[in-house]
Amino acid sequence: MTMLTSITPNWFRQFAKSFTRSRDLKQEHYRTQISSLRALLWMLHEHNSRFVLTPQSPKASEARSDIYKHCLKIQRECAAPQRPLFRVLNSRMENALSALPNQSKAAWYAIHARASDHLVYIIDEVTRAYFSENMADTSYEEYQAFWQIWIDTKEAQLRFEQATMRFSEGKTAAWQSVNLQSRILQKRMHQLSLMTSSEASMAFERIDNRFDSIIHAEDGQIPAESLTKISTDLSVVLLHLFDQELSIRTAETNEYKVTTVALASQ
Repeated sequence: MTMLTSITPNWFRQFAKSFTRSRDLKQEHYRTQISSLRALLWMLHEHNSRFVLTPQSPKASEARSDIYKHCLKIQRECAAPQRPLFRVLNSRMENALSALPNQSKAAWYAIHARASDHLVYIIDEVTRAYFSENMADTSYEEYQAFWQIWIDTKEAQLRFEQATMRFSEGKTAAWQSVNLQSRILQKRMHQLSLMTSSEASMAFERIDNRFDSIIHAEDGQIPAESLTKISTDLSVVLLHLFDQELSIRTAETNEYKVTTVALASQ
């Protein structure tokens, strides 16, 4: 090793050191950015669940202001190549937040869903950029496998939520749609549960039992409010799982440790 060091040109050693330093800085930047985006996702979720019945209250307005300020902070701190990405995020978030106070309950949920979906895809894009700097092939492959099943489950949950909304409005054949989407969603949940921690598996099992009840029920046996509660509980579990996966995969070392999270699925 001493001989190798002695014959290695000084310029090459300096280049290697500079390259490593640059890569470390980029990794830290992406980690910080992912953490900020995760916080934004939770802020949006809290606003959705907390203020749906009081969208014009002062506290709701304050929460929307905090969300937008957080968006601006992320944009200010992003790297130059990322600015178009975050300008679009800020523009869409501003439009969504300004439209929310005067929306119906159904429109409120729809706007939040679109905003959350856009944010989730941005988080995924930044996470992939982090992996490209981190050069952790195994971790990237594991994340990719999780992401594909997770996003499929999330989309199935949104379709179930839409079917539930139609059922609550008394639409024709709405119960058949609820039943069909329940079967599809249950299948996705089973696939995702195979990749998650024991705590998450227990949460899925509790929700899975409730979907069994839906699948075997007749039209009118389960009130719309119960269906909405099931969908809401599952969305929280999915959000926790995504957040936990990001926390694990963007840890500073490769000694990944799964952190137990409180999965609100009761």
